[in-house]
Amino acid sequence: MKEVNEQPSEPGGNLRNLRVIASTSFLAGLSYNMMEAVWQPFILSLGAPMSALGLLESLGGRRGVMITLIQAVSGWFSDRLGRKPLIALGSLVCLLAVSFYILAAIIGHWWLLLPGSILLGAGLASRPVESSLTAESVDFSRRGIAFSILMASWITPGIFAPALGGFIADRRGFTPVFLVCVGLESLRLLFILWLLVETLSKASAVVSLRELKGVLLSMVVLPRELRSFYWVVAIDSFVWGLGNDLLFGMLSQTYGFTTFQLGVMSSLRSLVWALSQLPIGKLVDRYGCKPFLVLSGVIAVIVVVGRLFSISFPSFAILHACFGLSAATWVPVQQALLANSVPAKQLGEAMGRLFTLRGLIAFPAPYLGGLLYDHFGFQAPILANLIGAVIVLVVILFGVKEPPRQEYLD
Repeated sequence: MKEVNEQPSEPGGNLRNLRVIASTSFLAGLSYNMMEAVWQPFILSLGAPMSALGLLESLGGRRGVMITLIQAVSGWFSDRLGRKPLIALGSLVCLLAVSFYILAAIIGHWWLLLPGSILLGAGLASRPVESSLTAESVDFSRRGIAFSILMASWITPGIFAPALGGFIADRRGFTPVFLVCVGLESLRLLFILWLLVETLSKASAVVSLRELKGVLLSMVVLPRELRSFYWVVAIDSFVWGLGNDLLFGMLSQTYGFTTFQLGVMSSLRSLVWALSQLPIGKLVDRYGCKPFLVLSGVIAVIVVVGRLFSISFPSFAILHACFGLSAATWVPVQQALLANSVPAKQLGEAMGRLFTLRGLIAFPAPYLGGLLYDHFGFQAPILANLIGAVIVLVVILFGVKEPPRQEYLD
């Protein structure tokens, strides 16, 4: 078994690594955000019902079962084989996934998206590994800003890429959008292979399957001091999967929003997210994580209430922009809280446990949300989303604890 670098390799952290991972995150964000506005309308254009869209999201989307199964062990493998190989493999698999989207667009059958969605879920399994590499590339006192830089790099392309993707799709069809994404993912893979520096000092060529079995069992045995935190992240992922993950598909089918309008909505959200992310990261390093998790929960409830009573494009656009602030105070903040709560040598496994539990709880949500829409209309999945968001806020207030700052990484 290899030893873990418990401190960054140079004073102040590995700044080159942070620049490289920020660059690859920018490319991934550019690709993802271009597809975001067109993905769900594309599925529906191939004749799939909303429940089929939910099935595809449940299989391989951001909360799908495939990402759950692989993330159960990806963090553990990265603790032994290194961060870089797992990150490179994830990029390669995402590249193959987009290739299936192109094939489905050419042939015109939505069922060809099934292997693409499964591969996408497998590729996203590198996310906890990227989080671990980011945490190991900086001093612990700067992790809030480091995760915010990573998130800002990913979300900044969202200021213009979704509207661009929707504009291209409205005028040239969906296939050119996916072709551009193939090029971006290929460039990202080259950056990872050539420029990224491994953060672990030694790699082991031998992996104990008996130890792996124990790790798989430990994925469902949560540390007592972090149990409430793990559960609140998992519940949050489930409730947003019911409504928010299907939002663009529901808006296009219910209110006839165009892909360009959906792109504008996504761009507004990304603009707010990008502008607020770095200031929030600095405030997190100064004041801690929990206050911002609470703020995120409050904003989320307000956004979902607004969606229940909105019918026009301007109102949905404003609400989606506000959702960007909720995301900025949630995604990197919960990663920073976890990184500051576990020893460095257990970080990859802890990140993997977080993503695994979240996926196990959340993967049925998009399919269930699609069924609610098919049977009861737009209001049903949004109302379910609201009930869950209120529950998450209550658990954050009374269940999540901030780790003492002097004990970080001890």
